[in-house]
Amino acid sequence: MSTTSNTAKDLFDHLKFITGQDNLSTANANRLFKYAVDDYSFHAMTSDGVHKFDDLSHTNALSQPTYPVATSTVTATTPRISLDATFLMLDRVSVTVDGVEKPLEAIDRRDHKTTSLESVYGSSGVPRAYDYDAHGITVYPTPNGSYTVTAYYSRAAKYIDVADDIVDIGIPRIHHFYLIIHCARQLGYRTIDGNRVDIANELGKWEGVGSSKGKIAVFYNARDEDRVKRIRNKNLSIRNFNRK
Repeated sequence: MSTTSNTAKDLFDHLKFITGQDNLSTANANRLFKYAVDDYSFHAMTSDGVHKFDDLSHTNALSQPTYPVATSTVTATTPRISLDATFLMLDRVSVTVDGVEKPLEAIDRRDHKTTSLESVYGSSGVPRAYDYDAHGITVYPTPNGSYTVTAYYSRAAKYIDVADDIVDIGIPRIHHFYLIIHCARQLGYRTIDGNRVDIANELGKWEGVGSSKGKIAVFYNARDEDRVKRIRNKNLSIRNFNRK
């Protein structure tokens, strides 16, 4: 059992304690926590902090941490790259030319309705821009050789298994209670719990209400305290892969 953080079973036990639902099944609890984790990921990923959110539980088969960075190769015959479903938000795309990594401009073909992107960027050359469409990105102009393209992205937190009493949960420990409160609110819909209003108010402290930021956003916005504070424009290269 972990002594440094909370395991999923710890959270499950506390959820049953504060709601009185001692007979809550692990199957139902896992489903409740899935929705809680998804909402947490949304609030964390859409915060404006420079230090991006990621779940420490993302590991490979050797239990080594993995990072939200992926590379692929583009050529004249394959200028398009398919994106994994875990790439929820794209933070930056770059191309490596002669050993130097250069950022690609994020574009949208809809901004050039009266002309083709080939006429804007040329029919062949070193990629300078990319367009995201239908779960993939296409670079422009069409590559005149073989280039490595690197994508830096944001991914959701991993789902937890409430039977697990060994592995630490990968989001910050100070945010674990949010998952419990989120699940308690969901249980309140089923049990007609008279404390639902109090739970909703507590959840609002975490998620924010109206224009007021909640604890999650405040935390991720403040993690880059060593940077000089300045007014800056929103990074237009950030692309939401769930855009409709």
